[in-house]
Amino acid sequence: MGEYTAGVDVTHLAWRDEQHLFYTGLRGLQTVFGEVEAGSGQAHELWATGESSGTIIPRAAPLRDGGFAVALQSYSRYPEIVVVRDGAPSSVASLAHAGSEYMLRVGGVLEEVSWTAPDGLRIEGLLARPSTPGPYPLILDVHGGPVWSFRNCWSLYQDLTRLLVSRGYAVLHPNPRGSIGRGQAFAEMVYGDMGGADTDDFLSGLDALIDRGIADPTRIGTMGVSYGGFMSSWLITRTDRFAAAVSMSPCNEWRSMHYTTYFPDFDRLFLQDEPLNVGGQYDTRSPLLYAQRVRTPTLHTTGGLDEATPASQAVMFHHALLEIGVASVLVIYPEEGHNVHRFPAIIDRAARVVAWFERFMPASGHA
Repeated sequence: MGEYTAGVDVTHLAWRDEQHLFYTGLRGLQTVFGEVEAGSGQAHELWATGESSGTIIPRAAPLRDGGFAVALQSYSRYPEIVVVRDGAPSSVASLAHAGSEYMLRVGGVLEEVSWTAPDGLRIEGLLARPSTPGPYPLILDVHGGPVWSFRNCWSLYQDLTRLLVSRGYAVLHPNPRGSIGRGQAFAEMVYGDMGGADTDDFLSGLDALIDRGIADPTRIGTMGVSYGGFMSSWLITRTDRFAAAVSMSPCNEWRSMHYTTYFPDFDRLFLQDEPLNVGGQYDTRSPLLYAQRVRTPTLHTTGGLDEATPASQAVMFHHALLEIGVASVLVIYPEEGHNVHRFPAIIDRAARVVAWFERFMPASGHA
């Protein structure tokens, strides 16, 4: 069947019976459910939705009667157990509670957006924004991976989006080249070109939202975790259009990361170069080596136990910005690893991120 069946990037497989292989996958911003007949290899789509399921990737469980069960969720639906038969979803149990109802009230709305990159490629994304009219101060949120994608799920699988929207910000979640859901060729576009054409995917998205009256061009920020942290650091070396940046669990210098991370094959694979090739991709795609260009106030957060992108990656860039007179704050969470996963660190980081954006690109009012 391969990784791309009937226009779908398959993310999960399960046998319904000896003759039918059930699959879940992504087609752009849609979650798709279907099955393949073992004898003929013919794929049949059972249902598609703009909502999502699963955690890291979409998944569902087939039922013997031809239906399937899924923990369905979206920005407006707290995770809910749903059974789908003959293309008709039926709710079994909602996990909603008073807290989720509150988040629905303050979290604004989510909508699909798209734009054209400079080379003509269509880029998709999800825009969370207040329900009041724009233009809004806008924050570009770059996903990790880079081979991953944002989907229409509860809070976009993070703790910051609804919080920022409730404070009057719009948050753009793009799926640039390299993301899943658009086929293998689309995902492979980032190989050997991290910080290349995908940079223009982000910047052209900002231009499109400014042209549409959604974003205030004087109040644009960027943030991200892991690859998103790298890209937030990288973007502010490319342009001074950002009023504030938050770089979380980043890689800022690829050569030193290669020799300190627990998975050095990652940078070799995605840079398609060797760390000792002086002047190659390890140099030309490292934000630290362009720090002298930065004018954007930057908050750096990292985990003291991070073995993927070690804390030294944030420390180096922070000190480089301080030396050239750029406002910079570094926060190391001593008991956290890659990203922040436990309380009270989650609350502390969320408060710091909101305070940083409100300091340098304040919203005129809250949602």
